[in-house]
Amino acid sequence: MSDFGNKSVVRREIIKALEKEGRNPDAYNIAGIMRDAFYYRGPGCGYGAPSEEEWRAAVEKHQRPFGIGDMVRVVLEIDGLTEHHFGKIAQFLKANGQMYRVTPAKPSNAYVDLLETRSRVVPLSAATRAEDDFEVITEHSEVHRGAGPWMDWYFKCRDCISTYKAARVKVVHKASGQCVRLCDECHSLERRVQLGHSVMWDGRRNKQTIFELRENPGLLTGPVDDCEADGYRQWADALPYLVPAEAAKQYAQWAEEQRVSGDA
Repeated sequence: MSDFGNKSVVRREIIKALEKEGRNPDAYNIAGIMRDAFYYRGPGCGYGAPSEEEWRAAVEKHQRPFGIGDMVRVVLEIDGLTEHHFGKIAQFLKANGQMYRVTPAKPSNAYVDLLETRSRVVPLSAATRAEDDFEVITEHSEVHRGAGPWMDWYFKCRDCISTYKAARVKVVHKASGQCVRLCDECHSLERRVQLGHSVMWDGRRNKQTIFELRENPGLLTGPVDDCEADGYRQWADALPYLVPAEAAKQYAQWAEEQRVSGDA
């Protein structure tokens, strides 16, 4: 960067520099970067450009928590279930519901275009970056851990239909532990979000069982030879991320008691 004549020129150069680095200018407080990184040299001299260190510090300091178009996760209560929904921020809104005239440095609310339900306004304090819900593993030995001869010793990309590419990444949904293995071409944030929504649909399909265990956690701790209790335990073992907290606690205690008695 060289020296610049006025604020509008500085603003344009900041935007160009951010775009060159692959950053979304909407995710940054441009005025803050200008204030902290560029210095005024006086009338007729314009603004002096920052050093590399000053530029990096200003960019890091003035990155907004969210930007227009960012994919976020919000928690909603729908039909008695706590669900994680994903969508893109379409607009920032004030606390009173009105729109900002300019992009705010610290927005209050956002209108989120949710993918699997009705879009709505949510407080940004209740939103989480979609990326934070997932762990992406790229180490080959970890991606293909557990693959046997029936898989040619490595897992295929789940989304490749006409071809059989080896998976390059393993995406893990942190809240549930569910995962999907993908090749580089199929791996994207949108595919990660699909994994998150698949967990939500698991909850909807098993709503009745979830409600039953909320009402009576002891259904998981019946006698070993009780067919009904065994059925609930098989369900809990297959879908542990859907087991209500109290039922999961009691089931863990029961399983430990069975282990101890079996060792005796």
